[in-house]
Amino acid sequence: MAIGLVAILVAGAVLRILMVLAWKPAFFGWPDAASYIGVSQSDELFRNELRPAGYPLVLKGLHALSPTLMLVVIFHHVLGLVSAVVTYLAVARTGISRGLALVPAAFVALAAPEIFMEHSPNSETVFVFLMSLALYCGVRTTEGTSLWWPALGGLALATAASVRVVALPILILGGVWLLFAVPGAPLRRRLTVTAAGALGALALLVPYYVVEYQAEGRTGLSRNGVWNIYGRVAPFADCKKFTPPPGTEPLCENVPRAKRPYTNQYTFNYWYSPAIRYFGDPHSATAAKTAGVQAFTWEVVTHQPLAYLEEVGGATLRYVAPESFRGYGGGYSWHDLVHHQVLFNSTYNPLGIRDARPHYTDAKRFSVNRNLISALRTYESATRLQGPVFVLFALLSFAAPFLTTGRARSAAILFGLSAWVMLIVPVATVEFSVRTAVPALGPFAAAAAVGAQGALAAFARRRRREPSRGAAPQPAEAS
Repeated sequence: MAIGLVAILVAGAVLRILMVLAWKPAFFGWPDAASYIGVSQSDELFRNELRPAGYPLVLKGLHALSPTLMLVVIFHHVLGLVSAVVTYLAVARTGISRGLALVPAAFVALAAPEIFMEHSPNSETVFVFLMSLALYCGVRTTEGTSLWWPALGGLALATAASVRVVALPILILGGVWLLFAVPGAPLRRRLTVTAAGALGALALLVPYYVVEYQAEGRTGLSRNGVWNIYGRVAPFADCKKFTPPPGTEPLCENVPRAKRPYTNQYTFNYWYSPAIRYFGDPHSATAAKTAGVQAFTWEVVTHQPLAYLEEVGGATLRYVAPESFRGYGGGYSWHDLVHHQVLFNSTYNPLGIRDARPHYTDAKRFSVNRNLISALRTYESATRLQGPVFVLFALLSFAAPFLTTGRARSAAILFGLSAWVMLIVPVATVEFSVRTAVPALGPFAAAAAVGAQGALAAFARRRRREPSRGAAPQPAEAS
């Protein structure tokens, strides 16, 4: 299947070259891009309260090599293709057919949202690579040959958490997975493997927290991340169903649920958010005021669990039907990301380029090939993971652990666990957004590929056990 992988990589490279020719220097429609650049060019890598410092540090290193956005974009596009190769190698080592192993690699190399996000100074591309590397190390761990693999996997996952916080729950669950990763291993060996993974993770996290504490006096990959969860629950919070903690009464609203704004308005918009008006915003609120917002948030979750589950469930269904269920927290669909108000945002793109000009020599050279970018957007419309295909992949990812055995089962659990954490945790703690779903495409397709192999093997075994339907019955022997 080397030829198939090469064909996928060549096609992916062509698409990325077309993207570079279509839009220069980079997409700034998602305002996080300008924020990442601002942090990377300051002396305060930990100054953003909501996001960790890993990706700004990457931008800082690239800037030291060459102060051009073209380098950032090319680095992203090359890293995207490398991630496809690593994903293929991880899935192929599970023992499934090499043809099926090409499927997740194709999603990483050819999925249009992945390519569009690579063309922006945002953290997805680096995170995708680190996650693919961690999963490869995880699959190698199932072989039980070396303690270096769990250690390197823990290091890769911790590094991924320093880029995107969603890797932190994967890191915790991955520690549990390591206890059972090597099929048939004795307890002592399993504990040793788990300890190796933990040491690998701590080798990154301990220095990170030490440096962060020295810089900020506090630690946390997302120090004010509870503001995101407040924005998640504020649209349905009903103080008639619980007693708000002392001092948080101003957060109670009498506005009907249908007339309240979406999640991000509560997190960032002064005019809509009672928390910002009374306590400050996520970046400026004191620790005491943030604690008040946190106390209110957990009261909502614990006293309105069904409403919370309805919100999360409704938003999760948007992976299947992205243009439906918009009332469950808002957020962006595939169409929004590439065709509407996100990457091509007419307000944030000029502002982002303006903020990048003092730091990048090519930021002022903006150009667009409208015919080419239109063709790429049409390609994106035809290649989305949604609807029946998403449902099929979901079913296969759930079935994979039951249809496989040994190392393939361990790998299927790891792929599926990682994918569903990346799909569900952002929906549960922030909002639905296909941007946060992009890194899940590779692991999701990997779990589905292992599940498909298991389903095909089960079908073949069943066919071998069944007698041929056209065969005539054999006469009984005379006694």
